[in-house]
Amino acid sequence: MQTIIFAEKNGLALKGDFYPSPRPDAAKTIIYFHGGGLIWGLRNDLPETYRNLFLEAGYHFFAVDYRLAPETKLPVIYEDVQDAISWFEANARAEFGVANAFILFGRSAGAYLALQAAADATLPTADAVLSFYGYASIDGSWYQNPSPHYAKLPTIPADLKTALTGKTELTEGYIEKRYALYIYCRQKGQWLDEVFGPHQDADIDAFSLEDMRDFSFLPPVFIAHSTTDKDVPYIEAEKIAQTTFQNELFTVQNLEHDFDSNIDDGLPAYKQALRFLEEYK
Repeated sequence: MQTIIFAEKNGLALKGDFYPSPRPDAAKTIIYFHGGGLIWGLRNDLPETYRNLFLEAGYHFFAVDYRLAPETKLPVIYEDVQDAISWFEANARAEFGVANAFILFGRSAGAYLALQAAADATLPTADAVLSFYGYASIDGSWYQNPSPHYAKLPTIPADLKTALTGKTELTEGYIEKRYALYIYCRQKGQWLDEVFGPHQDADIDAFSLEDMRDFSFLPPVFIAHSTTDKDVPYIEAEKIAQTTFQNELFTVQNLEHDFDSNIDDGLPAYKQALRFLEEYK
């Protein structure tokens, strides 16, 4: 594994971990964005079992940082995504000795970032997208209103939310310290406000993929989602599947949002994702 710095913002290094495939015929790299509601998470959070599946199948793997909310707002977070992809396109051969062809992969909020980037005409073109329990827009009521699921949990007080919010930007957010921030946002219906900051409808539209405007420009998309997801409604997966030209929806029955946290539950989805990538190679 090789760690590089692909950008530096306000004195904060944005890093990426590159894992080379052992196969001599490996031709593409999977660029990975972690989940965590844009509020917590680590670039190296993908279980080794899944990462090794990609490596053994002939794909290099590049896991990258992005700054986290609410200390950093979404328009700036997305700049980190753009920087990571642009850096890879320009430097893959010199730094890693590999071609700059790539696939975008994200889980949950990371899948949202991957989909935004895949539809971004200013960025190098991805060969495919892997969206695990992700979403393509932030203009839905489920994103902006209080969550019935999180309302059942003990209430997070505003003073705890304030205490947990840092005064400096960060790229590493441990769930033990940051998950309460996410719960607060979902309980109060303030997720969008905390992630985006002050905004108008037009601002939100710019960070939400629209059927006629954006989906037709996406590369092949593999979607994995549970029917009983309490964080991101299953209908979000169906929307992506219904509006993209080349896609596959892998439906998981009656499991939690991050169903792949259990390896036995997650492996079938990852193996099918690899078959999908082979089909659209």
